Amino acid sequence: MSDQVTLSAVDFLNLAEQRRVARIDLAEVGYKGVVYVCDLSTAKQQKIAVGPKGKTRVYADKSMDVDLGSLPKDAPMKMMIECLVTDKENGRLLDAAFAALEDGSEPYIVWPENDLVTLYNQLRADGLKHNDIEAKLGSMANAVTNLIVKAVREISGTAEEAAEAEKKG
Repeated sequence: MSDQVTLSAVDFLNLAEQRRVARIDLAEVGYKGVVYVCDLSTAKQQKIAVGPKGKTRVYADKSMDVDLGSLPKDAPMKMMIECLVTDKENGRLLDAAFAALEDGSEPYIVWPENDLVTLYNQLRADGLKHNDIEAKLGSMANAVTNLIVKAVREISGTAEEAAEAEKKG
């Protein structure tokens, strides 16, 4: 349970400036290294879900239901583009924050979105072209991609949505 503090309207809107960040140890699937992913904002989820096979329902108030079971084929790659992150010190700050967590605490931390850098933007700044980044991400080992997508879905709350959709289907 939270600290039972009622948020003002402004404080509530400030939540949009924070992201939940999870640490992924690639040793779980036989690779060396650690990467970080942030949760999906509603806008990012809609961006990823749009595609020829993405089944969405848009309501008059512009809200949207996304059938996560029918995401476009490139959704995992788009999710990696949007959600693989580091901090402004190439991971040192995130490493320290996760090291300071107590065992048994939440599997994520809350971090200011402005202090995160997507790996995609970092690669673009290093001179890689969009198509080259997409090609590399598309050729990533499926075990790595699945681990990343699973972590993003869990911290974004979409894993539960997918489970509910399967039950109804």
